[in-house]
Amino acid sequence: MYFSKHNEKTVYINHYRLLEVEGEGELCREDAEAWPTMDDDWRNQYTILSVKEGITGLGDGYLESFPNISCLILSRTVEAVATTPEHDKRMRKNKVLIRGEYDTFAEKFACDKGLKFLHCDIPLAVDDLKEHHEHDIITLRFHEKGSPDIHYNCFTPGSSAGSYGGGEYANELPKDFYAGCSLEDFAANFPERLREQLLANEMLRRFLEAANSRRKKS
Repeated sequence: MYFSKHNEKTVYINHYRLLEVEGEGELCREDAEAWPTMDDDWRNQYTILSVKEGITGLGDGYLESFPNISCLILSRTVEAVATTPEHDKRMRKNKVLIRGEYDTFAEKFACDKGLKFLHCDIPLAVDDLKEHHEHDIITLRFHEKGSPDIHYNCFTPGSSAGSYGGGEYANELPKDFYAGCSLEDFAANFPERLREQLLANEMLRRFLEAANSRRKKS
């Protein structure tokens, strides 16, 4: 985890090649200066930048501070991203993928810049199986190539104190799994204990409504 030297509310959470940034309002170039870092070129290590909810924009020079980004994920609160013509050209050359929700700035940004857009993954639910001492994080994932899937990240106690077991698996879905599918229909494919979480999932609801609306128009 890194903290912006410029704004204490701007926080970076690193996951190997994925870097998440949390904060409020518009980020500026100075927000990309962070501590504590292992070296001066820490920003070069990441290929995926995920801008979380609460951030409303990326100001002049901010995005250019991450030169190796091949995928930019924008939450629905982001309403502006400042770039230069040179940076736009570089993003097209590097085939940067833009991800976000349908009908948001992220999709418009991709269209305006001539970049490919892919809907962001949707966190679905958390399943606590107490009888098995298991904690599962369930996500609906979309891929540039291949079909969408339901991904399960499972956590269980390990064989010794302080260790963790578990694993990951995914169930592939038809590419048009959403066709004619309401939120209630989707929730019916999961155990009853998850129904309340799924029916309260507004990102999932927005996706199903938008995807079906687009299907009808096409």
